[in-house]
Amino acid sequence: MKTQLAIEISENGANFAHIQDGDVLAVDVFLFKDKIDYRYKEQLEQIFQEKGYKEKEYDEYTLSWYSIHSTLLPNNVFSETKPEDLFRLCYSSDIPSAEIDYNRIPALSIVNVFNIPQWVKSFFVIKFPRIIIQQEGSYLLQGIFAGSTFKLSSYLILHDHSFSLVIAHANELQFYSQFEFQSMDDVVYHFIYTMQQKGFFGKEGMVTLVNGVGSAREQVEELKGKIEQLKDLNSFKIDINSHIILNCQALCV
Repeated sequence: MKTQLAIEISENGANFAHIQDGDVLAVDVFLFKDKIDYRYKEQLEQIFQEKGYKEKEYDEYTLSWYSIHSTLLPNNVFSETKPEDLFRLCYSSDIPSAEIDYNRIPALSIVNVFNIPQWVKSFFVIKFPRIIIQQEGSYLLQGIFAGSTFKLSSYLILHDHSFSLVIAHANELQFYSQFEFQSMDDVVYHFIYTMQQKGFFGKEGMVTLVNGVGSAREQVEELKGKIEQLKDLNSFKIDINSHIILNCQALCV
């Protein structure tokens, strides 16, 4: 029997999942009240004390981090320069170099460059020295391409005020990006526009909707209703899978 503590975390909240032999048994959901670096660690410490995560022994520990700043680069481009230079080229950001990290995704010969605050690593690495930390998109892509991706599949992962859109088809990654939104209509617009630009209208496929860390199930339900009303996508099957990132974490150990 293999046990795993899988964590999903963002600046808005954290989910702690108990996984046994690849199956998600239970998920504890928390929202952060104070979004200040030192207060994140204090709130996490309180959660650990209340739930006793440190006292429990798991075979594996994994963590997925989400922020809107995530970009994919081919291996050959990544190898020719520094991650922080590539990151700033994409985002013109003043994020400290110490908060810029990357994950290699061998199946696609790409690298995911992203930012992750120091408090995330400093808190969890001390608690669990063997923990595997990756950006949310890295886990998702590894999970998607662990199986067949010939059929057209789209993934919309909602967070507080931003979302990820990933599209796979014909065993290739067709699209990967993050967007900000104010309402579900914004999400629908970006989705329709991308599908139209890629020439995927009229094709059969699957749309998987996910309420990410800090988002509400009601948001996903609202989005599902709006997509179902789109005549150009009436050949798509729409599914809600709130555990998809946790399932992908289970595959990556």
